[in-house]
Amino acid sequence: MLITVGLLLIVALAWFAAPRLHRFAYWIDRKTEAEVDAMATGRWRVERLEVTPGVTLTGLVRDPAEPTGRWVLFVPGNSTALLDGFRAELESCVPADHGIAFFAYRGFEASGGTPTPADLLADLDKQWQLVRASNRSDVAPEVFGYSLGAVLAVQFTAQLCARGEAPSRLVLAAAGERIPIMRHGLFGRFLSDDVYDATAAAATVSCPVIIVHGADDDALPIATARSLRERIGDHATLHELPGKGHTDVWSGVAQHAYQ
Repeated sequence: MLITVGLLLIVALAWFAAPRLHRFAYWIDRKTEAEVDAMATGRWRVERLEVTPGVTLTGLVRDPAEPTGRWVLFVPGNSTALLDGFRAELESCVPADHGIAFFAYRGFEASGGTPTPADLLADLDKQWQLVRASNRSDVAPEVFGYSLGAVLAVQFTAQLCARGEAPSRLVLAAAGERIPIMRHGLFGRFLSDDVYDATAAAATVSCPVIIVHGADDDALPIATARSLRERIGDHATLHELPGKGHTDVWSGVAQHAYQ
């Protein structure tokens, strides 16, 4: 009996202690389809995109004010308020006449599937094809990534540049080079991290790049943004925001990327 109780205590302690070995986790909050549909206000509409058989992503799309307006493919951060939260931030910094498309990652909100680095990167290609097919401007769509999305955006933009489909530019906010995240699932706390890593891809991004980063960011320190800029090269410009942290860079994005 004492042995059984001891084993149960060990298991319980391990269960609660294991997450402390991981710096980040997936911040997932599920939503119903009806809750997502309620976000379709103003010029925003809900888009559902099948990325692989049986897995459909839910997203928000705002068409350009004019048919020939410019498009932005946004790659969001890791957030429990992904669609509604980032919609508000995008409205604060991206010009109102631009078109925007972005999607909840696999497993987030009403999107199907389970997040993994390979799958989230592959899903961006389907999103890009949607935006590219909608683009009537003589300027290619741009890619804009925030936090975790910035790592994915660098990796994906490197792929686009390699195959001759470079975006007009890449905008990165609160950008990191390498982000480890505890795997999603019941036993993820006991497994090695999912690792999102743009260190190799950065050197092969050939389009213009704007990086906006808070000097007081304690989630992804400013040193990571400086290193990323060095890896990309002279066609990348880093704007450091004094006194700004990880989540309050949006006015800086408006100032340095969209004015």
